[in-house]
Amino acid sequence: MKSMTGFGRAVKESELATITVEVKSVNSKALKVRASLPRLFNRFSVEVQKAVSEVVKRGDVDLFVKFTPTEKFTPPITVNYSIAEKVIEAAKRAGAVTGTEIGVSLRDLLAFPEVFQKEEEDPEPLKTQLFEAVGEALRELDASRRAEGEKLKEFFLRKVETIEELVGRVEEKAQGINKLLFERLKEKVKKLLEGEELPEEFTKRVELEVALIAEKQDVTEEISRLKLHCRRFRELLESEEPVGKTLDFLCQEMHREANTLGSKLKEVDATDEVIAIKSEIARIKEQVQNVE
Repeated sequence: MKSMTGFGRAVKESELATITVEVKSVNSKALKVRASLPRLFNRFSVEVQKAVSEVVKRGDVDLFVKFTPTEKFTPPITVNYSIAEKVIEAAKRAGAVTGTEIGVSLRDLLAFPEVFQKEEEDPEPLKTQLFEAVGEALRELDASRRAEGEKLKEFFLRKVETIEELVGRVEEKAQGINKLLFERLKEKVKKLLEGEELPEEFTKRVELEVALIAEKQDVTEEISRLKLHCRRFRELLESEEPVGKTLDFLCQEMHREANTLGSKLKEVDATDEVIAIKSEIARIKEQVQNVE
């Protein structure tokens, strides 16, 4: 199991350049990748995002690339003498018209970007170095997310164990609830019908209805499902696949069962346990949002 929170960094040096890659991720409902690349590496943007998606399945990911070239990679600057000569000639003609001799200095020529031109850099010699840095940073990110995932796993296991203990206590208190409720309801009906002469068939029918009402208050299924959800939660914690969304859904199901327990156990002194179960589920659900 992995957390969606992590950080990775890598630096790769060569005789051509130093490339630094930093990548960080936080929780998100889906995978979002933002890659900030130097203009030189823009053509590799899609491949970089693909590399991220192969490692990260869910999360908000920001990847930054810093590029520092060495002198060996710095492209030469060429002088376009043809344009320079035309600029000088144009200055002379303008001087002749005005009757003023106009000299053209090097500083004047620098005002014309067409005169001094820098050759375009070719990023291909740096591609291997770039992706080695990206790969190393992503591996570090993955290790970071796994480490955070282990911490979350320990947290979840403690909470699930607490819930199982609380459910066990509720189960003990709920034992015989059917009989208890039947006797209470039966006693209430007797008081309501006290002094009335009713046929035996009616009395039996009343007892049957009372038994059905008591049965509706039975919490055996809710307790069984809560236990099943806890076991399933433990299984998912051991998975290598992204389980965050499944765990979130499971929390919702557990909370629903706990709510049903609370509504059915009004006649039993289990309020504290039910509240505690719901509180533990809420704590789990909050942290589940950080699971990939």
